[in-house]
Amino acid sequence: MCNALLPRHTLQRFSGVMQLIRPQTGFSLIEIIMALLLLGIMGAVAVLGISRVVTGFMVSRDSAAVAGKGQLVFLRLSREFRVITSVTSASANSITFVALHPAAVASDPPVSKTYTVAKSGNTVTLNDGANTDILVDQVNALTLGYYDTYNGTSQTTWTSSRKIIQITIVLNGPESSTHSFTTRVAPRNI
Repeated sequence: MCNALLPRHTLQRFSGVMQLIRPQTGFSLIEIIMALLLLGIMGAVAVLGISRVVTGFMVSRDSAAVAGKGQLVFLRLSREFRVITSVTSASANSITFVALHPAAVASDPPVSKTYTVAKSGNTVTLNDGANTDILVDQVNALTLGYYDTYNGTSQTTWTSSRKIIQITIVLNGPESSTHSFTTRVAPRNI
């Protein structure tokens, strides 16, 4: 073996034989256990963080679905309430009215129909005498208020002086939350 090619400190004489001493490589058992312990702690923290993000995303998604339901029911009720010609009966939880809708054919006269909007169980329904449509489900409360003027005092019954209807619907949301939606409609034909 040629000693000139190897550094001095790596050669050692042992029992008359030159041996190459290599530096120690690898990990001790304690180092491996500590590394696994640290990886486990970091993994647990990462899982908790990711689960919170996923839960937040799911609650946000479900809340957006509830908000969409609220918007759809208000679009429908606003459309129906705008064409009211008379109110037959009204309370804080339901209203029966006559609405004038355009005919299917433009040359035909408008169609007049009687409707009832009410909370039934956990739904809000629109009944035209022949059909009952479920407008929205997961309803916690439906409240109707009637106003003579926009800034007036809310009343629980309808009289001929009332010009504005306020609709408040409380929907059940994710994780036992509730979402309240309120709008006011001024019927055109009253």
